[in-house]
Amino acid sequence: MDIKRRDLAAWPLRWGLWASGAVQALAQPQPQAVPSDPLAWLEDVDSKRALEWVNARSREAMALVERESYFAKRRRDVLASLSNPANIQFPIRHGEYLYNFYRSARQPHGILRRTSLEEFSKERISWRVLINFDDLAREESRNLVYTGMAVHASTQRALIFLSAGGEDKVEMREFDLENRAFVAGGFNLPAAKMTAAWFGADEVLLASDFGPGTTTTSGYAMTARRWKRGTPVATAPEILRGQASDVSVSVKSSGRDGLPPVALVQRRKQFHQAERHLLQFDGTLTQLDTPDDAEVWIERDWLLALLRSPWTTSGHTYSEGSLIAMALQQVTEAKGATGATHELHLVFAGEPRKRMVWSDVVRDGIVIASSEDMHPRLTFARWDGKAFSFDPLPAPDTGLVHVRADQGAKDNRVWLTTQAPITPQALALVDVSAPQPWPAPLKTQAAAFKADGMVVRQYQARSSDGTMVPYTVIGPAQPAADAPVLLYGYGGFGIPLELDYQRMPGINWLQYGGVYVMAHIRGGGEFGPAWALAAQGARRQRAFDDFIAVASDLTQRGLAQPARLGIYGASNGGALVTAVMVQRPELFGAVVSRVPLTDMLGFSKLFAGASWIEEYGDPDKPTDREALARWSPYQNAKPASAQFSYPPILFLGNRNDDRVHPAHARKMAAHLRALGHTKVWLYEETAGGHSGRTDPNIYAHREALLYSFLFQQLTAAA
Repeated sequence: MDIKRRDLAAWPLRWGLWASGAVQALAQPQPQAVPSDPLAWLEDVDSKRALEWVNARSREAMALVERESYFAKRRRDVLASLSNPANIQFPIRHGEYLYNFYRSARQPHGILRRTSLEEFSKERISWRVLINFDDLAREESRNLVYTGMAVHASTQRALIFLSAGGEDKVEMREFDLENRAFVAGGFNLPAAKMTAAWFGADEVLLASDFGPGTTTTSGYAMTARRWKRGTPVATAPEILRGQASDVSVSVKSSGRDGLPPVALVQRRKQFHQAERHLLQFDGTLTQLDTPDDAEVWIERDWLLALLRSPWTTSGHTYSEGSLIAMALQQVTEAKGATGATHELHLVFAGEPRKRMVWSDVVRDGIVIASSEDMHPRLTFARWDGKAFSFDPLPAPDTGLVHVRADQGAKDNRVWLTTQAPITPQALALVDVSAPQPWPAPLKTQAAAFKADGMVVRQYQARSSDGTMVPYTVIGPAQPAADAPVLLYGYGGFGIPLELDYQRMPGINWLQYGGVYVMAHIRGGGEFGPAWALAAQGARRQRAFDDFIAVASDLTQRGLAQPARLGIYGASNGGALVTAVMVQRPELFGAVVSRVPLTDMLGFSKLFAGASWIEEYGDPDKPTDREALARWSPYQNAKPASAQFSYPPILFLGNRNDDRVHPAHARKMAAHLRALGHTKVWLYEETAGGHSGRTDPNIYAHREALLYSFLFQQLTAAA
């Protein structure tokens, strides 16, 4: 489940046939019982028996796909695009320096480097390399993957986070940025699912695995500690302790000019439900009176809350999707809860068909990137010391706008990124308080594919309950009548399908004459919390209905033919495409399901599955289990017969995925084969983690594999 803060900001079917224009209702699928799972042995990730079976399946998949004439070219083109020196090297600023992590096919582990703003403004940038992770990996004979860092700018120290092959578990090492060396005896910890943050120059806040009884059932930290330099981490005093049934405990700090740091310590009881505490430098820990289901964070001088449901406080009701700001000074000085004792400021009002995409704090206020009916908007909420005023800022009419302020910056400049599905990114540094128009971009992304003659169109499909579901079609202005069409979806956790630059579909699909479609179905965050909640838990079928409605609408409009329509989804999207294939196989010509969930009656017992119970339901509760059993692909798959078969399907798994268990892909492939379906393949990568993006070579191989399979199967169907 790929969740990032404020991606919702921050929150992984239609029953009927449209072929003749008439809707024919279908019966709900009847779950096929799998009482004692005969394929449970595939859950033993590294057992000899499981690996022998999985490796044989991977060889079969490769033998099939390598016959596709453009497989090798796709892989080369993806690698060339990822390694193109003309790509924008997006920086993050800490203090006087701009930092960048860069990797390529020749440097798959990558380098961490920095430069100055003056140098970055030049056409050819001179960087100072801080860490060469390829050298480090060779020295330690380990597949080390850089996952991020936390910089204490005034001391020139950083916490560097590394994972083994892209796992979610990371180890932490303190690094001296000036001397370019790891700090012996510094803030160093072994691998765990952790969060950590500086709390002054010689203290670190840490939520991690401290031994037995300190992790949740989901495998995340259950306690947070305050660790002082030079002391054993085992003796670091505990700040907060959650419960084993929680999802996690986490920490995030914020520095303030001339003032002691503060931190937010969160106990996430469910995926979208958290108890928050504000930690002050003197040790005061205050529970905040913010809604449990809001997304809350601290940024410089502000405590911010993005509402997932309406919030009534002090006689006023704020709608879901609204962003509320509270002056951090008021909260810390009162040493009490928020709510009635603190002044609340509405900086973004949630409304139907609108959502906040991102926000960041600058010297004189808050910059807000939002979306209205899937069109980007940009606003500067200017603070005068008493209230906010709102200045609309220039934004393109289509695509995606993103803003990021420099860490610790003392001005009103933000890094502004703009992009659209067939328009590469442009990066500018703009002063949101200055008169417009904006200056020319500092950097423009190298085009990954030729977009000449391509257009982006938006349509709507009517779902089974009458809801209009938007979808975006990308391809030639006049596609061939038999062009293969690929429909992509996610529909979960409030994560939207953004209208950003479609690099991988462009390289691997559009350049070969295909048409690419994104379904903005319920469960996602395209229109704020209500859109996400509409398909949560027992309402999950709505996401499938929406996806089926889009597929049917494509056929009805003459934009696709079922035999030439492929579907692809990953993680929660893998659950989506596998479920709709089981429910409506006649609508699709081929399927790719990557790192999917498929066994929804057993998901909560596998790796981080327990953390997603709020999203899907709890299989241990009879009512939830009944709802899950109605759509769980693993339990609903039907035997093949002379009259019935599923379309060709490729499952893509990852052996070192410690988020979604690889058994979901393994067992579903094995189960379908046991039911007599012959066009079922499984390919399992051995490194890369859940995202699979940690190594350009692995990533290029995977992208070439999945698009080649789909193109092969859909064009063979002609």
